[in-house]
Amino acid sequence: MKAVNTQTGLELTAATNAEGYYRFVLVPPGAYNLSATAQGFAKAELTGVVAKVGQVTDANLTLGVGAVSEAITVTAEAVQTTVSQPDAVLNETAIQSLPINGRRFQDFVTLTPTAQVDTQRGQISLSGQRGINTNINIDGLDYNQPFFGGIRGGERSNNAFTIPQESIKEFQVIAAGYSAEFGRSSGGVVTAVTKSGTNNFRGSAFYLMRHKDFARKNSYFTGLETFLNGREVNPAPTQQQFGGSIGGPIIKDKAFFFGSYEQQIFRNPRQVVFDLLQNFTPTAATQEAFDYYKSLQTPFEQTNDAKAGLIRFDYYFSEANRLNLRYNQSDNNALNANATGNALFPTTTSALSNNGTEKDKTYSMTGQLTSFFKSNLVNELRAQYTRERRPRLANTEAPVVQTAIGNFGTVRFLPTTQYDWRYQVFNNLTWILGNHSVKFGAEINHTYADQTFAFNQFGYFQTNGTNVATLLDFLSYTPSITTGVVNRFDTTNVTYDRQIGNGRLDLTVNEFALYSQDSWRIKPNLTLNYGLRWEGQFNPAPDTSNATIFNKVRGFNFPSGHTVNPSYIPDVANQFGPRLGIAWDPFKDGKTAVRAFTGIYYARTPMLLLAAPLNNFRNPPGDVSIRLPFTVPAGNLNNTVYKQLKLIGIDLNSFALDKLPVLTVAQVQSVANALGLGTFDPFTGASVITWANDFKNPKSYQFGGGIEREIGRGLTVAVDYSQVNTFYLQRNRELNIPAPRIRTDDVAQRPFFGLRSGTPRPIPTLGSIQVRESTGRSVFQSMVLRANLRRKWAQFSAFYTFSRNLSNDDNERDAGGVAYENGFNLASEFNYGRLDRRHQFVANSVFFLPAGFEASTAIRLLSGLPIDASYGSDANEDIAGPDRPYSAPGVPFKRNAFRNNSQYNVDLRVQKGISLGEQRRLIFSAEFFNLFNFENVQLSGAQVTNYCATTSQRDCGFGAPTNANFLRIKDVTTGNYLFNNNAGSVFQMQLGARFQF
Repeated sequence: MKAVNTQTGLELTAATNAEGYYRFVLVPPGAYNLSATAQGFAKAELTGVVAKVGQVTDANLTLGVGAVSEAITVTAEAVQTTVSQPDAVLNETAIQSLPINGRRFQDFVTLTPTAQVDTQRGQISLSGQRGINTNINIDGLDYNQPFFGGIRGGERSNNAFTIPQESIKEFQVIAAGYSAEFGRSSGGVVTAVTKSGTNNFRGSAFYLMRHKDFARKNSYFTGLETFLNGREVNPAPTQQQFGGSIGGPIIKDKAFFFGSYEQQIFRNPRQVVFDLLQNFTPTAATQEAFDYYKSLQTPFEQTNDAKAGLIRFDYYFSEANRLNLRYNQSDNNALNANATGNALFPTTTSALSNNGTEKDKTYSMTGQLTSFFKSNLVNELRAQYTRERRPRLANTEAPVVQTAIGNFGTVRFLPTTQYDWRYQVFNNLTWILGNHSVKFGAEINHTYADQTFAFNQFGYFQTNGTNVATLLDFLSYTPSITTGVVNRFDTTNVTYDRQIGNGRLDLTVNEFALYSQDSWRIKPNLTLNYGLRWEGQFNPAPDTSNATIFNKVRGFNFPSGHTVNPSYIPDVANQFGPRLGIAWDPFKDGKTAVRAFTGIYYARTPMLLLAAPLNNFRNPPGDVSIRLPFTVPAGNLNNTVYKQLKLIGIDLNSFALDKLPVLTVAQVQSVANALGLGTFDPFTGASVITWANDFKNPKSYQFGGGIEREIGRGLTVAVDYSQVNTFYLQRNRELNIPAPRIRTDDVAQRPFFGLRSGTPRPIPTLGSIQVRESTGRSVFQSMVLRANLRRKWAQFSAFYTFSRNLSNDDNERDAGGVAYENGFNLASEFNYGRLDRRHQFVANSVFFLPAGFEASTAIRLLSGLPIDASYGSDANEDIAGPDRPYSAPGVPFKRNAFRNNSQYNVDLRVQKGISLGEQRRLIFSAEFFNLFNFENVQLSGAQVTNYCATTSQRDCGFGAPTNANFLRIKDVTTGNYLFNNNAGSVFQMQLGARFQF
């Protein structure tokens, strides 16, 4: 048997066994001509056999009796009859032709079944799993952000590409049931391959313009302009993208190169406007702060520029050895992209000083060596070194002042830096033994991260209340007035937080894996796929040198029954994942596949979750703040920020609002002595996070099955079912909280903690103490209907998914905070998960029309996600998670009991190609995003998610909602849009030109 790549000349040979089975393994994606010869038989040929990423292509040839020179041409089969799990592949035609707004290749994944964008972090979710628990592979190696989780680039990858789309040849998505060769995902895996050069020089150059004037506003945005007193809204800022690629031979049939580069330029003009001051008339008591806020109302430009490049080198030493090397790099620079408020608004209430720059740089170097020791014994060695820098810079370094009017000064969490690197070595050995195709593999994955992150590095003044005059009075120094607040911040409604800890952290995590798997062709029409994978995650140990905090927490018996040892983060090594699947061709014609699979799968834990437990108990602790004013005995008049700082010689009246002092840690701590508080614990009120000593990585039990049938030439239909039952999902739990009690005068009989009413915490000298534990749970079930068409004149894929996703916690690697109402009883938490979409219909098509025209579509129709109804205040006084209404005494609302609006999006691309010679072509394109300009308003914010009109009505929830605007798009009184809701993208048009040669 011989297979020859039609573009590179790569030749592969294999021999059949006694039963006539043959197999080519580790075949680079592409088109091949296949031939079979045997002495005394006619030669059989099969042309244009396409090898796709991650798929098995069946090609059956029959040798007929006749002259050796006689050729018999046959065709390849369309259905994978030896594969146990369904998949979806987006080929090179789809990637080149489908409309895509932003050129992030991962956005194509949302055109496959069960895939969606996680609403919290913007990462790809498969089979209802958290986005950070999806594994992304490029060229067989991890392309994940080890610190934040998700795809390389983390959340910045949602705004800019990290690898050129021009370089992606195709990719495969397996939503559930993937083989033992892959791991670190509780749902599915995305496997992409990059392009390589060929024996012909080929290249392209393109330019795309999505001008702001090409967008069309819908009624939501015209209403928004009215709401903003006629200010023009720019719903789709101008974006330009350009780049190209080139590839070809260095030595024909032996050495090849490929390179690509893309760049993005994005500009969004915006304005700082403090809306609450628009109709306000200042007085002597408010004039200073009023004038200062007005001086901050300046225009600015928000950017989002990106560059990405890739170089790949392929070398065929011989038929027995081939090597490929790849280097890619990206650079994202987004000025004034922090604290921007509602991104759809042309204005923000954050001053330019309360903004910053988002940066991200990635570097990846990979290599793969494939060696054929024998025709039936093949070794594959893959390795990579990747790193990423994620600095987030502040526009200024000064204390931040936060009021209901707006904010100025340094963003609370800026500046920060994050740097990580990974080296990964993966080796597998494939052994073809009779009817068995056996693989053995081992992997080392070493990750390192360094982060500097801390809140309140320059001080944080927070003022409570919403009355504009009162707030301005607090900020103004007005010695001439006789009523009101004379001194700056001289009121108990102002607090001051100052970071006293050390925000720097570096850590190392090691992951190892071993696996073996076999594809056993029991009969020509029956294949058994089985395997076993082990993987382990080995974590660092915390620094617990801060005996003051450590000794208070270690071994303490909290009212919830929990005890913790902050000095211990367990390794997760007992992770064995057996996999089993069958594939059956009942009619033995290669046109039907009946499939079933089951297995155990594990996901990794992102390094970010380790950060706080590693550094919160060291000396000085990481990211811990101290708060003024300190509590003083009754009768002590030094009970405000102003008065307590005045005791140590700092008079805030002597500093202008734009030059507020950056206090040292020693200065803030010295206030205690000046107040005569005696022995003062400098960590009083500190909030810390630790790690559960029995923590485990997420573990899912998966099973499913289905049937696929070719019903016409190039047309297949399928139906399949899958279930993913996931345990040990990470949850944050509050420990330093008293046991709840029921108030006799509470008609709702709500468990009450009373922290705001004076009930002390179990460890009264500390604030919140949270533990990261693995007690979350989810169950995902789906039925998928599939249709695929591949013909010369068109290709088409459509998927309808009917699913249900239940869970009891949905946090997406939250750095802190809890997501439940009552940690002593989580029964009401198990309900629809945040990602529960009951219906999804996605489709894509490419039609090749006469006269060089092409038309392609991308369709995404999604039913609404759940909404969690809120009571509207901290009704149980736990100073923690959301409080929900009660439907009867002692009966809280279920989590996520209501539904958001559906989302509909249809994109269209039309292009015309003009031939300029045998190999040159000029293509003009027009892309239309949200073709029908659907509003796609998503309900959001307290104005529409609060069930109750007033938080004093404890029986709110016993009947209909008392908030008239609950789950509404428009105000019931005025008929105007409620703009705390979020609208989807408007109709946008993008024009482009491409030159191919």
